[in-house]
Amino acid sequence: MPDLTIQVQEVKGLPGTALVILNGSIDAKTVITFQTHLNSVKERGVERFIMDMEMVKYVNSTGLGYLINLSDSVTPDKGGISLVKDQPKVKVVFDMLGLNAFFRIFNTRDEALKHLQASDAGGAGASPNDQTVVLKSPVAPQPPPPPPSTARHIVQPPPPPPQSVPVAPVAQPAAGAETLHVECQSCRALLAVKDVGTYKCPRCLTAFNYAGGGRVSFLPRQKALPVQLSLNFAPECTEGLLEFVKRLSTKSGFSPSGISEMQSAVKDTVDLIRRHAYGGNENNVYHVLLTSVDSELEMRFADYGASMNSDKGDVFSTVRRSMDRFELRHHPKGGNVVTVSKKAK
Repeated sequence: MPDLTIQVQEVKGLPGTALVILNGSIDAKTVITFQTHLNSVKERGVERFIMDMEMVKYVNSTGLGYLINLSDSVTPDKGGISLVKDQPKVKVVFDMLGLNAFFRIFNTRDEALKHLQASDAGGAGASPNDQTVVLKSPVAPQPPPPPPSTARHIVQPPPPPPQSVPVAPVAQPAAGAETLHVECQSCRALLAVKDVGTYKCPRCLTAFNYAGGGRVSFLPRQKALPVQLSLNFAPECTEGLLEFVKRLSTKSGFSPSGISEMQSAVKDTVDLIRRHAYGGNENNVYHVLLTSVDSELEMRFADYGASMNSDKGDVFSTVRRSMDRFELRHHPKGGNVVTVSKKAK
């Protein structure tokens, strides 16, 4: 039996819509087949995909990246990607990386079909995961959240306080329209606002003001927003982390070779922590703090395992050579702190 089977069905009554039933794993052996098959479907004029993920056990970083690219290539007004019945191991990676903003998520095929039918009938019945995100109330400032305490959880602090920037005019909605559609300046997500106030994009956390009368101003970030993750050593967590590193590196201007070096260093660091700090136990947890400032990406790993000091030799020699900065120190309360950073060349 093939490692991945792909069954495509036309959806009656919904032109340009395909139901894609997947069975197996999207990994290094199958991802090319997966990409080629869906590209051929899209070339036939399909702009909306309902992907039944019930039998998908695993999606690697390349598969995730392709799904994001496919989502970006089909605009919300034409269609989009609806995911149905995500398995827990797949869903946790989507949740961890904040990828739900790219897709509509449904529990059943019927829910996905009803949503598309309602959209064709006039836009009613939008899903909370719709790519057009309706922001109905201003965002109130929130205190910084506490450090994560469970695996596979992203903690991101709130955006910095609003600062005055030039107001960018946005097309005024037609008379009687309930919402104003705004394209996020950072990630290009389509947002819909109604009331005057300060909002933030749920995909990338970029903040903006809506002053009424079609006037929108995006607020600059004075410093990068760090991302904190608490993970175990399960393969899907490592794959998700590598995909996230790839996206941050790309945004920071890294070349393909620089991205590859960064991913290799991260993969090696995680594996060395697992083997030397935790004795190979995959169920233990480590924490990682990622910060992207201008063209530099810094990652700080922390664990609670055995000390990895110099009496064991330089186990990080390969990582050290590929990074612009490397530091290994023993945490006063036990465990290790490994810091790596690299600038885009």
